Amino acid sequence: MATPTQLQLGTSRVSKEQKAYLTRARTSPDVSEKARILHHVINDDEISSGEEDLLPDWIELFQEYKSGFAENLPLAIYTDLENTVGQLEPIDEAAEKLTFPDLDAAFLLGAEASKPPPSNIPTVMELLPELLTRARRLDRDDLNRLADFCERRKIDNIEDLLTAAQLATFTSRNPATQRLINFLLSGSGDDERPSSRPRYGDQAAIAFLQDTLQVLFGLLASTMLPAKPNAAHKAIANYAKKRGGVNIITTNYDCCMDLALGSVRYPFSYGLEFGDFGSQNAIKPTDTRLIKLHGSLNWFYCETCQKVQRTDIKETVKNFMNDREPYPVIAICKDCGGQRRGLLVPPLAMKFDVAPPLIPLTARAGDAFVKANVIVVVGYSFADADLHITRMLSKSMQNDSSQRVVIVNPAYKITEKLRRKLKASIPNFDTKRIIRVAGDCSDILPKLLTGQLRKRPKKPKAITGRSRTSTKARSLRKRSTNH
Repeated sequence: MATPTQLQLGTSRVSKEQKAYLTRARTSPDVSEKARILHHVINDDEISSGEEDLLPDWIELFQEYKSGFAENLPLAIYTDLENTVGQLEPIDEAAEKLTFPDLDAAFLLGAEASKPPPSNIPTVMELLPELLTRARRLDRDDLNRLADFCERRKIDNIEDLLTAAQLATFTSRNPATQRLINFLLSGSGDDERPSSRPRYGDQAAIAFLQDTLQVLFGLLASTMLPAKPNAAHKAIANYAKKRGGVNIITTNYDCCMDLALGSVRYPFSYGLEFGDFGSQNAIKPTDTRLIKLHGSLNWFYCETCQKVQRTDIKETVKNFMNDREPYPVIAICKDCGGQRRGLLVPPLAMKFDVAPPLIPLTARAGDAFVKANVIVVVGYSFADADLHITRMLSKSMQNDSSQRVVIVNPAYKITEKLRRKLKASIPNFDTKRIIRVAGDCSDILPKLLTGQLRKRPKKPKAITGRSRTSTKARSLRKRSTNH
């Protein structure tokens, strides 16, 4: 029997079979058949263990037909459903009481915000297999070997790959660090041993790593450039236009949020100084601030003269999709002749000091959190690699005991994850200040921001022991038990 803590509500990891079962359950005219399908689904090995997400739609189906289930099911089966599905709460009641746009909200966007169609951008955990599949089409021996190695070793997180590449590049250039790592990991690294010295070919290895990273970045850009804003991006843009002076913090490289803000024709600022667009630091109080902590596909940086360039993303996408101009993975700086590369923080386990121009944005994000009444977190997973963002959020909530955070995420347990972290770091923290809104952000966020979240029926008390709901239910269960 599954338990509520084992079941993982969400929409990211859902099999075609579960979707088919949901369609059958919805369309079946037989209440008992609906219940049998639901009972079968929640006791499936992968779903009951949390390996596969359970669609939040099953909760709605249970609540809608629960009285019929209680009348027609054996007690053991109904109790199992009530104690599992009946105890799951995809949306906290507190979310229905929030009144937007009266609240001064800030937004924090993660990868799941850009996954729903028509954006269709893979998340971090889905990105590496997608990129390696594309890499094989290039028919290069080095990329094929990398793809083969990752598949054999079941490496499916691009953060692991890029972190290893970054460390390998750094240690190849720093023999002393390489010896220390060898010593700390295996006890080897004696300076007198030839194996601990830089080997011939290290420079070729560095060149290979750098070239591989550029290829992966090119593949990443080609995945994200065609992406269009989804309903969640548009809902935030509409809220920003109505409210004014809204802060939107994102760790995403894609420009879906940029395009959504442009479509509502309301001024917004990145808060950076661009060499070709003039200063963006003089922000008006009514401007929307789009703070892209990890960079953007339309930002480029020259390490030689340290100037940052911004391109018109609509023109860039238009030219790329019409095959008029290639996307400039590496470009020439017109001021100094150096190389301009995409201003992005790669998904590394260690993100310090990899993009100096972006450092001021961290302070801007911290200020944005502090000024907000409520922080709406959309599709962000609070990964350990982004601990600095969690700490900014923790500091903000500690300074303002009335501030709330709304977690809009298909992953049901993200809310509990943040509650545990903040309870451990903030004395006497009230975990109810973290409000769960589990589900597809493109469906739920527009309803949240416009006050249209559907009122849910009151959850019935769980049936335990040998209690019965009615005379008819008692007789039906008794006959079922006897048979």
